[in-house]
Amino acid sequence: MERRLTTILAADIAGYARLMAADEEAVVDRLKALRTRVIDPAVNERGGRIVKTMGDGLLIEFASPVEAVRAAIAVQVATNAAEAAMPEDQRMLFRIGVHFGDVMVDGDDLLGDVVNVAARLETLSPVGGLCVSRAVREMIEGKVAADLTDIGPQRVKNIPEPVDVWRVEVAGAVAPAEKPRTPSPSIAVLPFTSRSPDPDDAFLADGIVEDVTNELSRFRALTVIARASARGYQADDRDIPAIGRALGARYLVEGSVRRAGERLRVTAQLIDAETGVQIWSDRWDRLTADLFDLQDELTSAIVTAVEPELGAHERTLARRKPTDSLTAWELCQRGYAAFGDYSTESMDAAATLLKRSVTADPEFALPRALLSRVSNVRIASGRSDDPGADIAEGLRWADEALTIDDRLEMAHLSRAIILAIKGESEAALASINSALALNSNHPGCHHGMTLVQLFSPEPDAELMTKHAKTALQLSPKDPTAHAMQFALANGFLFRNYDFADPDFGAAILAASRYPRADYYVFLQAATAMIAQSRDDEARSLIAEALKRRPDMTMAKYWAVLRFPIKDRLFRINEENGNSERMIALGLPRD
Repeated sequence: MERRLTTILAADIAGYARLMAADEEAVVDRLKALRTRVIDPAVNERGGRIVKTMGDGLLIEFASPVEAVRAAIAVQVATNAAEAAMPEDQRMLFRIGVHFGDVMVDGDDLLGDVVNVAARLETLSPVGGLCVSRAVREMIEGKVAADLTDIGPQRVKNIPEPVDVWRVEVAGAVAPAEKPRTPSPSIAVLPFTSRSPDPDDAFLADGIVEDVTNELSRFRALTVIARASARGYQADDRDIPAIGRALGARYLVEGSVRRAGERLRVTAQLIDAETGVQIWSDRWDRLTADLFDLQDELTSAIVTAVEPELGAHERTLARRKPTDSLTAWELCQRGYAAFGDYSTESMDAAATLLKRSVTADPEFALPRALLSRVSNVRIASGRSDDPGADIAEGLRWADEALTIDDRLEMAHLSRAIILAIKGESEAALASINSALALNSNHPGCHHGMTLVQLFSPEPDAELMTKHAKTALQLSPKDPTAHAMQFALANGFLFRNYDFADPDFGAAILAASRYPRADYYVFLQAATAMIAQSRDDEARSLIAEALKRRPDMTMAKYWAVLRFPIKDRLFRINEENGNSERMIALGLPRD
């Protein structure tokens, strides 16, 4: 398929559905008149080509970004003036977006991200105005008779990275309404310093920074400053707060590369740009046998250390503020922190905070995805009073999140777990694979795969073990790390369904030592200890479970478990006498 560089202008009539509902024929006639008098002459005069019309919109190609923006300004100024005398609810005004880049040519049609971005820019435009991308802004600056206002990086649907957007100020445009904004944390990766004379080290440093920037962009809850913007700054050249302000970054990552013989040392730090305080730092010493493999390894190590530390810091900051002054982002972070406590009270508190976040910013997808997670944790942990209703609610929250942002890995993850609980294993596997494809660095996505397997009629023990280990490696301090460790233990158990398996016993005991371990972790650990004839430890574990769920009984324990394999586990425990030993050691029968 042929490709070429071109400029795409996307235009859309604001309030088209409302206008058509009032008088379809009049709207069609007015649009034809505007095409004849204003739009077509402006496009033709500046060498444009109308690619297609879509009822309420137009897609137009120009060879030059300058001519495209001049045509857009001419159309908007003339249309705004002509419609000014009409009642406000009857005006036919446009929004316009302009982007430049590489497109695929399919006959007379044009395809690709350039078209998609132009269409998204149009949705960000004020009524009667236009927005342009960084690529267009760099080519038109000083060449068009209009001021440009930087409105910052904007997340747009179906585009993986934030788009830098400028508003072109047009006479007669409706001033953009103030919308609630979710101030998700912004982060910039500064150039790493090469501290050795070998030029390969400088190339490696640049490669690591490029890859770390790209991989952090996979996390939809972060706004990652483009590599080109951060390229001119270095943490040891200027003060950190000044760099943060210049880049619009709340956090900075900086580091260094040093070679000594066949060994290479890389250091990295995460810094709060507002205060200059270092939040986290680490170093890695590696052999330089293969620089490309080394670059991949170090990129993964840095990304998987930075994101959890940044998230933990954000949740700490949110908890310090009074609840009546929290933004949608802070409400979401505080809700996520409560969610990690895994108690009935914390689940209720998390749901309340996350719903407040949704209300504060209706276009914020993350709290909806987390509300879906709250639903599936309530069901899986036996805290749901109505599992059917929670399944329906969890799916609704996940679907709403995906409607807002279909590249949000947490939404695909949440949907996968709910579908698995519902018994739709094939659909669940497709959803969790989508989550992993979007962000293989997210520990929750790997944990999600273990849960999809847990709720499968025939769990894949090897897959569970692999993804549980990866989740723990990516985020060992995760609020839900005990659940990841629990999944690892079950991966070992499902190899041969032997409760006396030493790997299973060691892994489930390790899960019970996490500070937020839930009651079911202790009960399963007690079963492992009974199978190994370690009754004193089992008695202590049962007591710990009852501290967390005083109402728990043997009958209730097996009743609340929803994964299909539970019947097989129950039979094994009954046959081995483990259940009776649990009752004898302190767990009530009924």
